[in-house]
Amino acid sequence: MRSMVLISLVLMFSSPIKGDDFGTQQLSELVSRGQLLCASALLYFNPDERTPDPRSLTAVYHHLNTLDTYVLQLGHPPQLLQPLRAMQRTFGELDALPRQQRRRNSALLEQLLTQQRLLQLAASAAYRKARAGAGPAVSLQLLNGQSQEMAALLLDYQLRHSPSVNGSSWLLDGERLLALDQAIEKRFDDMQSAIAEHAAVLGRVRSQYQFVRPLLQVRSGRAHGGAEFYLSRAVLDLDELAMTILLGTP
Repeated sequence: MRSMVLISLVLMFSSPIKGDDFGTQQLSELVSRGQLLCASALLYFNPDERTPDPRSLTAVYHHLNTLDTYVLQLGHPPQLLQPLRAMQRTFGELDALPRQQRRRNSALLEQLLTQQRLLQLAASAAYRKARAGAGPAVSLQLLNGQSQEMAALLLDYQLRHSPSVNGSSWLLDGERLLALDQAIEKRFDDMQSAIAEHAAVLGRVRSQYQFVRPLLQVRSGRAHGGAEFYLSRAVLDLDELAMTILLGTP
């Protein structure tokens, strides 16, 4: 039911989005970075954390600024702009709460997740449309898919360990979680063949994923900051490599 409502809202505000190879890459990053943003917010605003890591807060600011830049460059389409502005307002409210009131943040975090899902649905629809046309090269499609799905795994991990939200309505089920992990492993193999000239970067990213992979299988206990750090870094490295290929730089 929640997904149907979100899709209806996206369709209601649907309008053309400027598209080219760079625009397609930005749409992919809107999906990935929106999920990274929510993962960092869930970690930082976890009321059980007595001394939350300020790097998570810095990451939220960074992702918000990047999303804002990309939506501007894509022409401010309302289906992207409206959920982004809502996310900015919600984050502002979260960040303004005194620490002693942080246990009241569950409703705001739920809002942030809903707004991010709206942005994700709109960006994903536009990305699929761009791919159905000329579309990005196979190497970029592989990198984009890997970035988006690894970000999804990180957000799922933080949701499973967050006491602030009712994660059950957002969580990936066990079958989907297993399928994502298998798809990610296979895509690493595919990328090593399709983008062999960047084997060193891909090997480093794969090592980062393998390092935190056991943590992603844990369903209880407190969130581990290592998952946030290494998996976020892996996603951003994939996006940076995609942009490097787009620019044709060595």
